[in-house]
Amino acid sequence: MYFGPFPALLRIPLNLICPAGRGGWPRLSGFLAGELALFAFAGLVSSALSGTSLSTRARFWLGSACLVGFVFATPFLFLLGNLSIYSEAIIWGLAWSIAALFFAWRCRKAEGRALTLSLLGFSICAACALLSRVTFGAPLILIAPLLAMRLPRPNRSRNFVALLIPLGAGIVFHVLLNYAKFGSLTGASYEFYINSAHREFARHHGIFDLRRVPYSFADYFNLALPSFHLHRPFLTVDRHPISYSAPFSLPLSETFISLSWCSTWLVAAAIIGTGCLFWRGRSDYFVRWIAAALLAEFLCILSYFALAERYTADLCPFLLFCLVVFLSAGGIMLVRARYLLSALIVVSAVINLSAVSYWLGSDRNLPAETQIFWSAVAGIKRTQIR
Repeated sequence: MYFGPFPALLRIPLNLICPAGRGGWPRLSGFLAGELALFAFAGLVSSALSGTSLSTRARFWLGSACLVGFVFATPFLFLLGNLSIYSEAIIWGLAWSIAALFFAWRCRKAEGRALTLSLLGFSICAACALLSRVTFGAPLILIAPLLAMRLPRPNRSRNFVALLIPLGAGIVFHVLLNYAKFGSLTGASYEFYINSAHREFARHHGIFDLRRVPYSFADYFNLALPSFHLHRPFLTVDRHPISYSAPFSLPLSETFISLSWCSTWLVAAAIIGTGCLFWRGRSDYFVRWIAAALLAEFLCILSYFALAERYTADLCPFLLFCLVVFLSAGGIMLVRARYLLSALIVVSAVINLSAVSYWLGSDRNLPAETQIFWSAVAGIKRTQIR
C-alpha cells in the first residue's frame, strides 16, 4: 500500500514475456536492484576520492574497502537476504536514491553534453526512487530545484527539459495512482491497512510525529552490546521491548541490531562528514543543500510510528552522503583515518553478517531454502530455530 508501484511495473513485461515465472521474480528483481546500488555507490565513492591527495593505490584500496562495507556492513545485506514484499521496494528505493546522488554529484563540475546527461540521469533515478518508495524520492525532489538554479546560460532550455520531464512525469503518475487507489493525492493513509493495531494507532496518533525522534534515534543507534558467544552462532539477536510510554504502535522494536554495531564504520565516517559540512573550505552550499534534503528523510523515518530493521535503509542515504563528503574532503584527516576506517569495516562486516545470518536463519516466515541457507551460515542447528 504505502510502497510504490515500481516493483509491480517491473513485473508486467516479465510476466508477458514469461508467464511461467509469475511469483518467482523477487530474486531477479533484488539482484538487479543490488547491482544498480553497487555500481552507483562505486561511482559515487570513486568520484569523491578522485580529487583527494591519496595515491592511486590508496584510493583503490580505500574505495574497495568501502564497497565491501556497503555490501556486508549496512542494512543492505539484510534486505537482499530477505527478499520479501516488504524489502523489495525498499531495495529499489535505496538503489535509485544512491544512483540519483551519483548523478547529482557529477552535476557539480559537468559541462555541456555531460551536464545534460547527468541531469537526465538524476531525473530518471529520482522519478524511479519516488515510484519505489516515497521516502526515498521526496528528498530528491527537494534537490531538483538546486540543480535547476545552477543551470548555466548555454543550453539552459535543453538542460531544464532533461531535468524536468522524467521527474515531473514520475510525480504526476505517483499522484494519479494514489488518487486511483485511495481517493487521496498523497496516499498517506492507513484506513485500508489490514493490521488493526497500526490502523487504529495511526488514526488517533498520526503516522509521523517529531516527538518520536529521540526514542527512534536511541533505538536505531543504541550502544547496547549484542549477545556474543564463544561458540556458533557467535552472535544472537532478537526483537526487544521498548518503553510503554514511548509513542509507538507496538511495545516491541523489530530492530534486531543497531547501526552503531552493524555499520560502525559508516556511522563514524558520517559523523566526520557532518563536521565537514560546517567546516569552512570543506563543503559549499551545493553539498549542504543535498545534505539538508537527505536529513529531512532521516528525520521523517525517526518520526514514524513503528520501529523495524528494514526502516534503517531510509537512514542510509544521509549517512552515505556524509561518508562521501568526508572522502571528498581529503587532506591529512583522510590520510590518517583510512586505516582505522578499513579496520572498522572488517569488524562491522563480521558483526552484521553474524547478526543477519542468525536472524534470517531462525525466521520461520521465510521460504525453507532461504532459512536453511542462512542457518548454515550462522551455524544454527535445526533444533535451535525458533
